[in-house]
Amino acid sequence: MNNISSLMMAGLSEKEALAYMDLLQHGESQTGPMCKRTRIPSSHIYDILNKLLGKGLVNYKIVNNIKVFRASDPDSLANLFSEKEKTIRQEKEHLLDFISKLKVMPSQPERLTDFKYYHGIRGIKSLYTEIINSWKTGDEYCIASAPLESFRKLEGFFLEVVHKKRVKDQVSLKILINQQGEKWGPVRKKMPLTQVRYLNISTKTEYGVLNDIFFLVSYGAEPYGLLIKDKNFASTYKVFFDLLWQQAKE
Repeated sequence: MNNISSLMMAGLSEKEALAYMDLLQHGESQTGPMCKRTRIPSSHIYDILNKLLGKGLVNYKIVNNIKVFRASDPDSLANLFSEKEKTIRQEKEHLLDFISKLKVMPSQPERLTDFKYYHGIRGIKSLYTEIINSWKTGDEYCIASAPLESFRKLEGFFLEVVHKKRVKDQVSLKILINQQGEKWGPVRKKMPLTQVRYLNISTKTEYGVLNDIFFLVSYGAEPYGLLIKDKNFASTYKVFFDLLWQQAKE
């Protein structure tokens, strides 16, 4: 990661980062030379410097009625990042409060069968978030034909979010793993309330069952999934799962 990218992560725009780095590298400077070195238009440079002044990253002195700018101590960036962290915490608290209010809002009664389509990595995370918010203590959760791609793309999320909550909520798991993903089996076997078996098949799709929820996830270049709340679907695929479980090896 270069210096400009690092400064942008701290909350600066690209042009603000360019101007700040220029002053750090060249010391005191008037705006004319800065514009030449950074290729920032002269019509924009004062607006950018004023923003850096407001962030405490630049100061200036006046020589012969001309402003000469200089970069503040780089430690000032830590103060800027602390402010950014504070803003993020406040935004998170506001979002969590908003979510709690949404949960108590009256909603339409659920239909007998409910289909939901999810797309992309974030979509699949949302699918699993709905699943982990649906189970109750003592439930059993089944996953069939978990492919290699699911571990590659979502292992961190599975371990840090799904399984942490599952173990905390005392929900048991039976998981059938494709042989290509066999090296991830021992990690699961060490988890409480978890049984692992292996299937000698190769798929890019997994399915799961939890109570009256049945879901499918396809892991290709762009993952997508389908979640169905339907007792008939769920009970039928639970029968298929039990048959596969009997045939799988430990």
